[in-house]
This record gives sequence, structure tokens and C-alpha cells, in this order.
Amino acid sequence: MRRTPAEHIPAIIDLNLLPREQRPADLPPLAAALIAVVIIAMAVLAPLEFRARAAGERADSLERQAVEAETSLQGLQVDLAQHRALTAQLEEANAKLAALTDERAHLQGGARPLADDLAEIWGWGYLPPGARITAVSGTDRGFRVDGLVSGPLEAIAYADTLAKRGGFPSARLALFTPGGATGGQFSIEVVR
Repeated sequence: MRRTPAEHIPAIIDLNLLPREQRPADLPPLAAALIAVVIIAMAVLAPLEFRARAAGERADSLERQAVEAETSLQGLQVDLAQHRALTAQLEEANAKLAALTDERAHLQGGARPLADDLAEIWGWGYLPPGARITAVSGTDRGFRVDGLVSGPLEAIAYADTLAKRGGFPSARLALFTPGGATGGQFSIEVVR
């Protein structure tokens, strides 16, 4: 097959009649590829930059929150230390209260208050006529009543009355000292 002369002519004819200084610069293919890579890189890296800035802002916000939480934690630690100190003081006070309550119960014999026991000794007509109480002193298990009475039988009767009607487990005449015309002195030991 033979070609015609028109077939030998290239399809594109470069008819740039401008002088070479005014023509656009010829761009080599490597430069065009480099420009394309730079444009693609910018298109990919721009969103990454925005995401990095947003992550930085979140990190700053979280750091501020961490500082605030640390300050709050230090305040809570101070409050906790005060709470522990007050709890220790409360436990100490409760221990003292329990010791005092036990001591009071021991002094009262655990049955009834000492004031009620003293009312039983002086009141209710248990004391014989003409007798009087001069002293009441505590003992380990109860108390001791000292007084004056006209005779030993009245002192014994008073001790029996305290044991039978006064509500004490026992009351006994421990000592009677005759005193002549006035009667004598007695000591009764009362168990609570």
C-alpha cells in the first residue's frame, strides 16, 4: 500500500508565530509530574493539617481539665485528711465515753443510778426514828452508810429494811460502837 502525499503530513501542525521570547515556556514532562504530585500532596495534607490542629486544641483542653482535676484532687485530699483527723478524734471521744459509762455503771452497780440508791437510804421511812446518817462512802461493790442510832437493834433493823424493802442484794451491820446515853455509831455495808 502506497501512501499519498497527504498522508505523510503530520496531523498537528505547530504554527506558533510568536517570537521565542514571548512564547510560553515548554514544560518538560518531569516538571508536569512534579507539579501534579505537589498539588495532590497539598490536597491530601491540608485536611491532615486541619485534623492536627483540632487534635492539638483537644489536647490543650484536656490538659487544662487535667490541671483543674489535679487542683480539685488536692482539695479533696485536704478534706480527706481533715475527715480522718476528725474521725480519729471522734473515736477517741467515743472510747472515753465508753470508759466513763463503764465506770459509772461500775460505781452504780449496774442496777440503778446512785441517786436512786441514796434516795432509798435516806427516804421512804426506812431510817429508824431518832437515827441519822452522818456519812455515805463508796466501796468496790457498793457503799458504806455511817450514822448514829439509839441502839444496836435499830441499826440491825435498818440494815434488814434496806435489804428487804430497799431493793439491795444485801445490807449488813458491819460495826456498832456504843456511845453512852446517845446510843451509838453504826456502819452498814450495802451491796449494790
